[in-house]
Amino acid sequence: MEAQGVKGPAIADHMFGYMAGLQRIYDTASDETLIDLSRRYPGFHHYASLMEALSEKNQAMMEAGTHPHGDLPVLPEPIKLSLEKLLASAAELERGYQSAVDSGRFADHINELTGLKHRWAGNLQSVVRLFQSSDVPLRSQALVQQVLKTMAERINRLGQG
Repeated sequence: MEAQGVKGPAIADHMFGYMAGLQRIYDTASDETLIDLSRRYPGFHHYASLMEALSEKNQAMMEAGTHPHGDLPVLPEPIKLSLEKLLASAAELERGYQSAVDSGRFADHINELTGLKHRWAGNLQSVVRLFQSSDVPLRSQALVQQVLKTMAERINRLGQG
């Protein structure tokens, strides 16, 4: 991503779909495994370090009362789980598109990717309806909507080959 001009905290905007997976790795992997992953995959180390720094900054702002979204409640568990699944499937779709573009044979993958995109779009609409029928504050809904809109725009750009 840095080669494409995406640097620092802006990388997090592109990596929302991977955050739950990274957390699962942190929660289940031994220190030795994390060290091995970091050695074998420098991108993993870079991403994990960036996420850790952002998490520490986020926590410090929460403790200081300066976090711009600190007053928002935690999402209800069913919504949080649906959103995590949607973000993970978006990350999978983005990876698929990027791999197809990188391979130089985008047309060979278009049917599979189109199917994934249609499933993702249906899941997106389900999550939107779930939010709309909930008592989640409008500010929270707007924040999530902006993340999903940015993600959908990236998917659509990648889908154009």
